[in-house]
Amino acid sequence: MSLLTISHKRDQASVKAVIVGAGIAGLAIAIMMQLADMEFEILERSTGDEPPMGSAVTLGPPVLRLLDQMGLLPQIERASKPVVGLTIIDGEGKRLGRVDGVEEDRYGYPIRAIAHHALHRILLDRVPKANLHRGKLVVETLQNPNGVSCKCSDGSTYYGDIIIGADGPSSLTRERMFKQLKDQGKLPDSDMEASCYEHLCIGGITNPLDQRDYPTAHDDTSEFQVIYTKEVPYTFWYMPVAENRVAWGICNIIPPKFKYHPYSHAFSLSDPSQTPELFAPGSNRPFPAGSVPVRPQLLSPPISRSPSQTKILDDWFVSSTMNLEAQFKEVMDSRCLMGSGLVRDFLANTPPKTISVLELEDRMCKTWYSGRIVLIGEAAHQHLVIGGQGAVQSMLDGVCLVNLLYDMEYNTPNELTKAFKKYQSKRSGVVKTSMDETSQVDKVFHGQGFKAGLMRKFMFNNAWSFNMGNDKFNNNRPQLSFLPFVEDRGSSKANRQKISSRLSGNRTFVN
Repeated sequence: MSLLTISHKRDQASVKAVIVGAGIAGLAIAIMMQLADMEFEILERSTGDEPPMGSAVTLGPPVLRLLDQMGLLPQIERASKPVVGLTIIDGEGKRLGRVDGVEEDRYGYPIRAIAHHALHRILLDRVPKANLHRGKLVVETLQNPNGVSCKCSDGSTYYGDIIIGADGPSSLTRERMFKQLKDQGKLPDSDMEASCYEHLCIGGITNPLDQRDYPTAHDDTSEFQVIYTKEVPYTFWYMPVAENRVAWGICNIIPPKFKYHPYSHAFSLSDPSQTPELFAPGSNRPFPAGSVPVRPQLLSPPISRSPSQTKILDDWFVSSTMNLEAQFKEVMDSRCLMGSGLVRDFLANTPPKTISVLELEDRMCKTWYSGRIVLIGEAAHQHLVIGGQGAVQSMLDGVCLVNLLYDMEYNTPNELTKAFKKYQSKRSGVVKTSMDETSQVDKVFHGQGFKAGLMRKFMFNNAWSFNMGNDKFNNNRPQLSFLPFVEDRGSSKANRQKISSRLSGNRTFVN
């Protein structure tokens, strides 16, 4: 069937979505659409046979109240632990500072630590199996005034009214959308910049640990602990999760690597045959130790890529093949405060094939939608892992977008554009604030020198200020506007929210 002949013979206000990606973002928005009686199909490139990758996710009041409304909170609570505080220690186990966790009485919910694969499984179990299509690598996306289509590498094609790109930081949906906009002369310059990767994150989850060696791993609560050393630009963090396991991660500052996209400007290098990733401006040599990296000058037309280009690890499905003990030897013999073990013991107790590695950029796209295609989660904004906001912000994107789609009077290109524009307007400011705060946390944990030391001292000596600053973030506890709202149990009340205009006009629901 040609896309040009598609005719959705349904209610004019109904929307059928083709969701690309079955990660946290894609599954969460699919469940929300199911609750709104909207149609959807999910296209996921993985087969489901891959080992569970990644480390842990922290879920706070903004998203726990939403998951409560979605009927998922009991499963989340069983599979997670409340986080009671954050502690920074040195390599000898000496406490450098501590901040208490979120007050449950204040916001109605604590922060909860949950293994990434456990959260994914909870969401996956709620999605009808008939709507999830695995082994589907989308190779072509098309749209016109009548609808959209996604063609997969196996020859299958899926049709709908909109495409939701939920395919993560290396989103192919975004890549194709941006390429089309660039060809039309509509892509902003900031979105044409090549990706710049300056952070490396390695993470995993241990097997169940023996209570005799790690007694606090068996506690009902979790303490997020960060090992900080002055000599190296990386930190090691760990925290207990359910089933007596420990989630851990290494976050490392690296010399910048630059990645071209089909829509990118080109780098100006003296020798275009050289790889563009590891070169300092004005130099044909790799970054020397201690150099200050900046982005090279961007020019067009594009230069050719080198076949010897260093691979960028921007895919969670890639397991770590690094010699972690050699690369991060300065922290391997550091003590943990959970028992008698060392950092290297966490790695030894983690199945090697489940240890993931990811190179990250800290970036928010200026363009989140075009026509009938819209991006959510890390396809639109890439968070640093250290702040734990990637999964949270992707779910908050979902509730905002689904509420707007539900309120549309007609399923027309103009109405979709209005909804997408309002979605980006509502979410971009919140996301930018979250990214800025994550960047500050990153500087606290990884920063070197006098200024970074002052930031750490201020943070841990002014816990009251830190907690008060959480009100603006944690009082944003949105709900699906077409379902009954969950009672607001917090003493610091959630922001007011309108119920769906399809149900009650413009009346505001008072929480």
